[in-house]
Amino acid sequence: MRAFPRRSFLTGSLAAAFLAGTRPSTASAEADIPAARAAIGRLLGRDTSQFVLKNLDLGDGEVDAFEISGQRGRVVLAGSSTVALVSGMHWWLKYVAGGHISANGDQLDLPASLPAPAQPIRMSTELAERYAYNFTVFGYTSPFWTWSEWERELDYLAASGMNRALALIGQEIVWYDTFRDFGLTELEVRQWIAQPAHQPWQWYGEITGYDEDASAYSGPVTLELLANRRDLGKRIVDRMRELGITPVFPAFVGHVPDQMFADRHPGTHIPAQGDYVGHPRPYWLDTTEALYPEVAQRFYAAQKEHFGVTTHYSNDLFHENDVDSSLDGADLFDVARAVQDELDRAAPGAIWIMQGWLGNPDKRILDAVDENRIIVLDLASDDDRQWEETEAYWGVPWCWGTIQNYGGRLGMFGNVIEPGRTLPEVRERDDRRRLVGTAMVLEGIHHNPVVPDLLSEMAWRHDSVEMEPWILGYAKRRYGADDAHAANAWRILLNTAYNYTSTHHETGDGPFETPFAAEPRLPLTWVSRPGPDTWRYDPKDFAPCLDELLAVAPAIRARPTYRYDLVDVTRQVLSNRGRLVLDKIEAAYKAKNSTELRKQSDRFLTAIDLTEKILATHDQWLLGTWLEQAKSWASSDEERGILEWNARSIVTIWSIDAAAELHEYANRDWHGLLGGYYKPRWQRFLDALPGTMQTGKPPEFDDWATRGDAWCLRNDIHPSKGVGDPYTIASQIAAELRADPV
Repeated sequence: MRAFPRRSFLTGSLAAAFLAGTRPSTASAEADIPAARAAIGRLLGRDTSQFVLKNLDLGDGEVDAFEISGQRGRVVLAGSSTVALVSGMHWWLKYVAGGHISANGDQLDLPASLPAPAQPIRMSTELAERYAYNFTVFGYTSPFWTWSEWERELDYLAASGMNRALALIGQEIVWYDTFRDFGLTELEVRQWIAQPAHQPWQWYGEITGYDEDASAYSGPVTLELLANRRDLGKRIVDRMRELGITPVFPAFVGHVPDQMFADRHPGTHIPAQGDYVGHPRPYWLDTTEALYPEVAQRFYAAQKEHFGVTTHYSNDLFHENDVDSSLDGADLFDVARAVQDELDRAAPGAIWIMQGWLGNPDKRILDAVDENRIIVLDLASDDDRQWEETEAYWGVPWCWGTIQNYGGRLGMFGNVIEPGRTLPEVRERDDRRRLVGTAMVLEGIHHNPVVPDLLSEMAWRHDSVEMEPWILGYAKRRYGADDAHAANAWRILLNTAYNYTSTHHETGDGPFETPFAAEPRLPLTWVSRPGPDTWRYDPKDFAPCLDELLAVAPAIRARPTYRYDLVDVTRQVLSNRGRLVLDKIEAAYKAKNSTELRKQSDRFLTAIDLTEKILATHDQWLLGTWLEQAKSWASSDEERGILEWNARSIVTIWSIDAAAELHEYANRDWHGLLGGYYKPRWQRFLDALPGTMQTGKPPEFDDWATRGDAWCLRNDIHPSKGVGDPYTIASQIAAELRADPV
């Protein structure tokens, strides 16, 4: 590596702030009062005339702050930015009014005359970068959302204090405009662009969108879809800007459309990039080649035309790929510098956001670029702690981040202890160096709502959180009552599902997954390859949670927050039961006890049926909700089939020809998936199991992937509206489990 000094184009107070380890806020000098008021009204679903909204001056060391004061019927919210104002409302709702908002139900039983705090409350932060979204969220959670989902989501982001958010929806139109100007036909470009649920991995440089041997599955994308997603994307970034959230756009780091692009530009260094778990990666246009600035300038011009210019851009050089083999002889120092040069040409002074993940970014990249225009998101600061291994990324600005889940898998799981305890500690440590923010980079969102609820507070808090008092306050706010049984349930959850710490990391990533989603085998440990191979907690400690939730006061039972949690806890109890019953199946098999084997097999299949029954009661636990969202984007019957395949595959086989590492990676505990996809596999396996008992070798099937492919091509209709009462169904299930303990 050449010993070049890092470049710095900053001078004066701006440079001084960076070198001191902080970053001046890029928020507006004043909050947009009308925008904040509109967001507050949407979130609370009521008139906002009892709120007085004001701008707030910052104190020393603060980059954002809010204050809450006033008197009953006249609540005064002051904020230094629009995000701070909406965050101030959220804090007031939780800690003054006793209410609750989340992606999984709200509790807004507020008095007619709104309360004010007895003494003014002021919260502030020195963290200027509060970033939201892993790229994968746009595949595992939101690829098919419409404006109604996004409008609520953006308001919730502001209420959660997030002032930077990745904006990928509709950005593929930029590829379409760009590559047609460099020798590709419009059809070739549309064939190369992935369908919505798989697009995040194309931005990563990991997959391409079109396989000519599988065109019935994957494409090409239509012009109508490109235009409609572009229009939604524009609406999203416009609202982000209105709320004071900086949209983070994808940067152009050289990913191009495969061999066909290289063929159009002979003599240019455009090396192939190998594959990603069975998928060919896009080719890479060497950024030191004369062609790169031309393509980059066209890319950023198209992006500006459709979405405007922003201040933060994100993409990684060689994400989850060997850097030196990817370079194919190119000089990494010059490669990185060229990327930043073109970004600076397109948006002078823009920040290049990189992901701290699996050894990236390479130190040579950080040595090459202007460190004052780089931010590294440490994706797993509460787990892998790459920031410690790299001496806080060798002194460049970085954000403390958390993934929490992988693939958006739905088990009750979360790390609330580490963010609540260690983030405040890290902020005071000398070795944090230039810590400038937080990053909520969950792979999937809209489940385990307690996790984002706490994370949204931590940028404003400066002291560690005492978890039991906090979790009991959470239960009270979420259900709107101080109920002893609800409190007991959440004590159990805190000490089981949400008790994960970094010491558990070696057992695997995410929750101990539902056994129902596994490709059947004995013994069964992990479900998805990266998943844990052992319990996160003793299931006997978790089991009483269901009875405690069922014992809450009748007034609580109709609340949407309670109904969601009751479904989730019942589902988790049944998932845990499935694991325990599988142990008994394995024991009976080894003992060659056919009677016991059939008994335990029936119990396992019954647990799947009971899970289907409770999931059917709630819209958010239905496969049909996901499928109908996907199909709603179609402009023809053919496209409807393609989008349905896209939605089905990402949560099962992942995609056509995906390597086994990705099968069930994004498994879901959804009604319709359990009964229609997972159960038939287990039924087949368990029916064949007795016939192999004498050999002691459980049956093996080599056609699970083929069967998965066939299921993804189906178009059977699944309900998208819940039916039945969760409390009634959960009570029946609890009684059945008590009568037949494992």
